[in-house]
Amino acid sequence: MPGLAIRPRAGFNWTAVSWGGPDEPASEDCSYCNAPIPEGSVPLIMWNKAGWCARFCDGCQRRWFGFEVDG
Repeated sequence: MPGLAIRPRAGFNWTAVSWGGPDEPASEDCSYCNAPIPEGSVPLIMWNKAGWCARFCDGCQRRWFGFEVDG
């Protein structure tokens, strides 16, 4: 969707994000807080233009991105 941007709330530290490489398997842990992402959860997943990936758990989705997450 052109023009759509998801931005974190104030205080989020992009340098604390652990990005997975383009050829690496997706991590089972949150890229920000390192909490395990349970099976059946729907993590927020972001990629940069170079193909690096970050995955965010339900807690980080709520706290940093303002998402409403069941569970």
